[in-house]
Amino acid sequence: MGEIRHHRKQKFTSRQIETLSGLAAGFTTTIVTHPLDVLKIRLQLNHNKLELRSKPFQSVIEIIRQLNKDARSSTYLNLKHQRCKTPFPMNYLAQYYRGLTPNLIGNISAWGLYFSLYAEFKKNLNLRNQSINYFLSSTLAGISTSILTNPIWVLKTRILSSSKTTENAYKSTIDGIKQMLNQEGILSFWKGCIPSMFQVFQASLQITIYDNLKNYIVSKKDKNLHSNHHELHMLTTWQYLYTSAVSKIISTLIFYPTQVVKSRLQNYRSTIEISKKISISSVIKDLYFKEGGISAFYKGLSANILRVLPATCITFVVYENVKKWLIEL
Repeated sequence: MGEIRHHRKQKFTSRQIETLSGLAAGFTTTIVTHPLDVLKIRLQLNHNKLELRSKPFQSVIEIIRQLNKDARSSTYLNLKHQRCKTPFPMNYLAQYYRGLTPNLIGNISAWGLYFSLYAEFKKNLNLRNQSINYFLSSTLAGISTSILTNPIWVLKTRILSSSKTTENAYKSTIDGIKQMLNQEGILSFWKGCIPSMFQVFQASLQITIYDNLKNYIVSKKDKNLHSNHHELHMLTTWQYLYTSAVSKIISTLIFYPTQVVKSRLQNYRSTIEISKKISISSVIKDLYFKEGGISAFYKGLSANILRVLPATCITFVVYENVKKWLIEL
């Protein structure tokens, strides 16, 4: 059966399969988990000192209350100005899905680009040590993707950080682009790019753990089936779920502080805070000395874990299954 599959001409090239699988994974994940992304960004940008005795998830609850308040305010303004075209429940969706456009564009392009580049680097490097090959390939793919998509993430962070009614808030993606170009220049689109490089290493660590776990499971299958065709043995959905979850949890705990620093840098606007010079070192000092020490670097971790676990599982399950489907077409 393996020989038949090997000689049958596929409808899509390997590059097209990787890209389309990544696009599908990015789209599905973003639609499902975007509200959690809003919570995570708001938590990361919260400048209040952490209260160690506060109730669990108190900050999350406060942000949810604020989002609901903004939704009610939006409904009141629409009624006041007789703009009743938007149904009341849609105002809540608008708050929790604010910034969906740049998030969709960013995730779809990033995952499509990342998976296709990762496959290319993995094939061309072809190092003897599999773990090193996975890590280097994913690092090169991650750096390339991060540099190319950073402007989208800056826009996403700024839009998600506030409601439309907030002073100086971006009204739309286009409005954000215009304001950034006019007020801060084109280089502002690459704010937070250096901390993003640390996230590349997080993704590289995750993908290395993930692929090694997959290989371990496949090798156990090979022993039972006496076969050398690793690529033909698909994992079950449950196996994809726990391998992606384990790899994501480990990598997130190690590299999460860089996400908080990156969000702070990307949300900074020179025209509003012109008197305050913002740098990586100043952000780190503020977090550590003014906002609660080491624990400040893990702001939003609870929401992030709740978000990344389903997001990661959805991403890899959709990616692997769409890839399988395209190969079999």
